[in-house]
Amino acid sequence: MNPDKLRNLLQEMDTRVGRMQRARKDHFTANLSRLRAEVQRLLSKVDTLRAPDIAALELNLSVIPIQDLDRSSLNNLLLGMKIGLNQLGPEDVLDALPGQRPAAFQFGFEGERVVVVDQPLRTRERDKDIAVAALEAATEKGAYVGEQLALSNCSPRLKDAFRSLQDKLEARANIIQIGMYNQTCGRVLRGDVEELSPTLFELLRSHVDLVFAAASQFEAWRVFRENAVDIDRDSVTALSQSTIALVRDLRARRDADPEVASALEIVVSWTEDKDADKRDVLALTGTLQNLWSLAAKSALAKEVVSEGRKLVAKAIIAALLAATTAGALAAFAKVPGAEWIETTAAYFKSTTEATPAPPAHKSATP
Repeated sequence: MNPDKLRNLLQEMDTRVGRMQRARKDHFTANLSRLRAEVQRLLSKVDTLRAPDIAALELNLSVIPIQDLDRSSLNNLLLGMKIGLNQLGPEDVLDALPGQRPAAFQFGFEGERVVVVDQPLRTRERDKDIAVAALEAATEKGAYVGEQLALSNCSPRLKDAFRSLQDKLEARANIIQIGMYNQTCGRVLRGDVEELSPTLFELLRSHVDLVFAAASQFEAWRVFRENAVDIDRDSVTALSQSTIALVRDLRARRDADPEVASALEIVVSWTEDKDADKRDVLALTGTLQNLWSLAAKSALAKEVVSEGRKLVAKAIIAALLAATTAGALAAFAKVPGAEWIETTAAYFKSTTEATPAPPAHKSATP
């Protein structure tokens, strides 16, 4: 990793520690101040940055009580510096990789093929009966809503949106998908309000409210909603464009189920809506993180079901590296908890560049 990359990581760490320092009012503010001073000192000597410097930052950070998400973000930046100094081997990177997170889509292997997998609906035991009842009520009302829409002359787009939501409610395979498809219904409904009778509009609006209330009974949707953050539109565009390039690659592959590419197309379409918000961005970044996580963990795993699966994982990593632009990597760095994508990409890129190309085949001289 060149000095500019290391400098960017240190500058990002300086920014984040400074933000945390301003937010604290306790005696640990002094610890954050010392940590930031050390980061700024290293910024002045990036060309001579060494492993002990990073170890010192890690030690200073370890004794400061901060939120888990902030600690994860800073540790990811430190991981990037280690990768930049070629300190880490595959086992170190594997240990630092997060698992898949609750998101619009998760992925897994079916044999030697990457597929979309379900995310079981989970809630706290004490809330289980309430959550199940709320979801059943929303599903039952959704069936009635579908019947009323079929009898109306509303737009096909509105009918399709509520039909897709009902499919997700009945499948009960992913609470975040239910929330996101419900969000789409709310948008389409607002856009078509002038064309609907007051009675039908109120029926649809109340159904959207009911589904959101049901989704809120599940921890995964609550966490997803709370973790959503705004990033600038240029970063969203960079992520979307990279994802579209990835979709084209995956469509041409036999080792990735067509539903994988379709899932990526769906999350991109949500961010392209003119009313897209931070949940749509998280649906995209979370889904991409899950694909990166599956591929990276499988590519680096010491034990896999088959060598073929590891080869598929490495091929998916290559596709991700080819599609993910510098702008997209910079965008991931702005999403709390997603910074590891940049460092993981740097590791795989460095190992690819360090691997000598096979000798060219020479034809026999006639």
